[in-house]
Amino acid sequence: MNKKISIMVKIKWCLFLFLFPLLIFSQDKIIKGKVVDNFGLGIPGVTVMLKDSNNATTTDLDGTYSIATGKIKNGVLVFSYLGYTSKNMIFNNQTNTINVSLLEKEEQLDEVVVTALGIKREKKSLSYATQTIDTQDMTEARSTNFVNALSGKASGVQIVKSGTPTGSNRVVIRGITSVTGDNQPLYVIDGISLDSGQGDGSVSVWNGGGSNTAVSDIDYGSPLSHINPDDIENIEILKGPNAAALYGSRASNGVILITTKKGKTNSSLGVSINSNSSFTSNREYPYYQYVYGSGSGGRLVTSAASIDPVTGLPSVAGITNTRAYGALMLGQDILDYTGTPSKYLPKPNNIKELYQIGFVKTNSIAIDKGGDQGSFRLSFANTSGDHVMENMEVQNRNNLTFRGSQKISNALSTDMSVLYTNNIVKNRMYQNGSERNPANNYMYMLPDMGSDNLLPYLTDNNVAYASPGNGPFKNPYWNLYENSNQDEANNLIGNVTLKWDITKELSLKSKVNGAVNLVEGEEFNNMGAAYDPDGFYRTFNNQTQNWNYEAILNYNKKIKDFSIVALLGANRFDLSSSQRQTRINSLLVRDVRSLANSNGIPEVVEIDARKRVNSAFSSLSLGYKNTYFMDVTARNDWSSTLPSNNNSYFYPSIGGSFIFSELIPKNDILTYGKIRASYAQVGNDTKPYNTITNYQYGGQYNNSAWLALQTTRNNSNLKPELTSSNEFGIETRLFKNRVSLSATYYESSTINQIIAAQTSSTSGFSSQFFNAGEIRNKGMEVVLSGKIIDNSFKWAADLNWSKSESLVVSLIDGVDRLSLRTWNNVNVFAEVGKPLGELRGNIQARDPETGIPLVKPNGKVEWTSNGVLGNAQPDWIGSLKNSFSYKGFAINVLLDAKIGGDMYSGTMLKTVNQGAHADTYAGRDEFLFSSVIMGETNDERSGYGLYGNTYADWMRIKGRQYAGAAISTTDANGNLVALRDANGNIVYSKAWISPQEYGFDGLQDQQRFTYDASYVKLREVTIGYTIPNKFLKDMPFKRAKFSIVGRDLWTIYRNTPQGIDPEAGTTSGNGQGIEYGSFLPTRTIGININLGF
Repeated sequence: MNKKISIMVKIKWCLFLFLFPLLIFSQDKIIKGKVVDNFGLGIPGVTVMLKDSNNATTTDLDGTYSIATGKIKNGVLVFSYLGYTSKNMIFNNQTNTINVSLLEKEEQLDEVVVTALGIKREKKSLSYATQTIDTQDMTEARSTNFVNALSGKASGVQIVKSGTPTGSNRVVIRGITSVTGDNQPLYVIDGISLDSGQGDGSVSVWNGGGSNTAVSDIDYGSPLSHINPDDIENIEILKGPNAAALYGSRASNGVILITTKKGKTNSSLGVSINSNSSFTSNREYPYYQYVYGSGSGGRLVTSAASIDPVTGLPSVAGITNTRAYGALMLGQDILDYTGTPSKYLPKPNNIKELYQIGFVKTNSIAIDKGGDQGSFRLSFANTSGDHVMENMEVQNRNNLTFRGSQKISNALSTDMSVLYTNNIVKNRMYQNGSERNPANNYMYMLPDMGSDNLLPYLTDNNVAYASPGNGPFKNPYWNLYENSNQDEANNLIGNVTLKWDITKELSLKSKVNGAVNLVEGEEFNNMGAAYDPDGFYRTFNNQTQNWNYEAILNYNKKIKDFSIVALLGANRFDLSSSQRQTRINSLLVRDVRSLANSNGIPEVVEIDARKRVNSAFSSLSLGYKNTYFMDVTARNDWSSTLPSNNNSYFYPSIGGSFIFSELIPKNDILTYGKIRASYAQVGNDTKPYNTITNYQYGGQYNNSAWLALQTTRNNSNLKPELTSSNEFGIETRLFKNRVSLSATYYESSTINQIIAAQTSSTSGFSSQFFNAGEIRNKGMEVVLSGKIIDNSFKWAADLNWSKSESLVVSLIDGVDRLSLRTWNNVNVFAEVGKPLGELRGNIQARDPETGIPLVKPNGKVEWTSNGVLGNAQPDWIGSLKNSFSYKGFAINVLLDAKIGGDMYSGTMLKTVNQGAHADTYAGRDEFLFSSVIMGETNDERSGYGLYGNTYADWMRIKGRQYAGAAISTTDANGNLVALRDANGNIVYSKAWISPQEYGFDGLQDQQRFTYDASYVKLREVTIGYTIPNKFLKDMPFKRAKFSIVGRDLWTIYRNTPQGIDPEAGTTSGNGQGIEYGSFLPTRTIGININLGF
């Protein structure tokens, strides 16, 4: 036994001595070093790759690196970093340390950008403006609505963000081109054109939903908002027709190109995890008064009818006046809004009680791998959370994304992407002035209302407690707990591309892609509401599909000093949509969400639409000596939505650029300079079936349905809108790329406007489609970037600025104005000779000679209708981003501004009319003293004493007064003018009116509630720290970054009242400039963690 053990020990020693040299020499070789710039400062993030392998690493925050070369003892390390000249360093068996100094490129003329149809071009060769958006901040300071995160990121792009996390956005590039059509840009993801339609098309300003089956006051948002920013590699903005001409009739409003991430080439399996948690709260609350409560004329009750006969107490629920112009709240005994004995006291937190802090968390994971023959990336993300009101805007979204490429042979390769989203939203907020909107109810909430007297919100008979005087106030707690809605969207976007490299210069690319969006949902309003005692229930199912079939032949050749880039292609675009809705307008019993719970005949709506556009297109780009470039494109579209005998339209473009810096000796001031100019024509065709007049459901007679002609008369001779655009620009880089400047001036004209305008009722129609009118756009854009400090501490700044005007040159013959949106006598007009968005309404009358405002002899406002209130278009928009970094720390601060543009606030009108706003407090004490203590008459408050004498105490404040206003009268022609005495002097009013009358006057003095909607906002802040690699050696992950983020943190400058966001509106459509019942401004603060394995 011992002999056997001895033999085994000898064998082990022999094996050890035999293998020891192999073990020694098989250890991985490790090379270390540091990468610095020309100042000797370490460069973080430099890629260090072993040539002809998948082995790579990156430098640490101080520029140091360490890479294992495995069994390779002799080879080459490649050092590369954006903006620096790459360097190859040879190593051998004796090399242990390689220190490298990288030189910054003096010129960056080989920058490649994605252009129309996904074609990659050298930016220097482009004859039009594009802009790349940095997507890094979008993954950290993220918004649940992806489009909101684009605010302030590009010049010439105006974004009106949604008021809710799931709502619709308005994105306009270079102003408005269509009077009544869609002005949103075309969105293209991985070559897939998407429907940019928003979900608020049927949202009214005030109570359009409910029993109206044609309208829903719920904003269902857009599938575009579901995109996961973690999956986005690049966003390119093609500004205007010149950049987007190859898209023809689908790109008159510009294009937003989105490219998703691929697997990294020559990389091992990588795993990335991102976790984001954010908290949203109201940033502002309205400024209310809490001194005077419900009632009228400074009194709690004004008649015996408001006295409870049993207790003898005044009943605030039974008062005939529903506003807060009552008595001082001093704790008087009353019956409150539920009929319970209580005290007449202010509830200063009554608005805040309705709200909570919303919480949203997003967790994502991505796996990627790449090699010489192909790559893939697979990611999954979950977003879930709620908003600032209990039970409202509860969202759960899952994103699954795959992007893969494979080289089939030396000549054949394929690329595929799939984006799937499942999005469930519970209880989307009703919009604007809807009685069902709990967030809007604060406009009518009286100072003595609060949760303690609004709860419970229903009686023992399961109906809502009556509003005071059956007025406009609706209990928000009923809307929170008795009304509900839910929808589930499944969105699939897919693309398969096959590329054949026929020769080195010639390739053929064919692709099939599509987007399918399926939405199912329901809406339920329980029985017993004050505004709808019967309740209702509806279900709906909407499907939208679009498919693209495309083939492009590309040719790319350099012949001595000449370069040629050409393409020839064809495309077929198919769009189909289907809408199904079943609705019951009266419930049998409460709480049952079923179509069987119907107390009437259910209404069924079915709408189907199809559209096809066939296209042929080509482009040619010629370059000479990398200095002179010329672009020519052509596209012809055949659209099925246009008359079959006139559905072919041709859209050309031509442009050129000149790199003038090539002709200037190299110097330290001008690094690069280019001028460019281009001309293009694009179209904007119509929706399906606008050329055919159809029948629609008209109603029922004797239990039989009947049909009626649709209310709009369609036009069988419609032509597409045609936009012609000129663009001129300059691009420069100065001081060895420390400063870059790009400026563009553009002009465009859009004719053949497709307008649905009112027509004579004798025709049997209420409106008719016309081809008429012209909008002329002109504007300027500036993009300025600079590296202010560029050493171990870095400070970079990016400025975007743009100014655009959309002028209505003409409309239909004989029509000077066309209403785009209206509420309470305020209209948003397209008006000939004015920028689109002219606001008109009732304004205080003025003396035509002097301009002095006029009041009636009793001191109340004298008004005229259809006066100019302002215009919704801004004077200019801009943003400033400052980025600071030091070692692992990085801070980004984004300021966003809009200067100019007016907004009429219906919310402010209603809160003043209601007596709740603090502005109504002025003059109340004085009026109470005058009317109750002093017992002064209206004549005495108007300055008249006994026998026509001046009232001795006329100068004392006795309420509210229109300061500097003259008493009105009429001239011989019936026009309002200022009253003059026998000497021709203007007679000024001395009258004091009650604050209540002054508040009511706001219904006719609408200019009082029209505000300059300018703002400067602290839009976005990120504070991040990347942990150095040396601290991660014992960790399972290779990189880690932690960030504190914030969005919409502070409105630095604005002119709207507190609680009214200057960005607020009632639609994402063209009727901008009216705000009513908008949601309170919010801020979001969160934490983001990113880990890489």
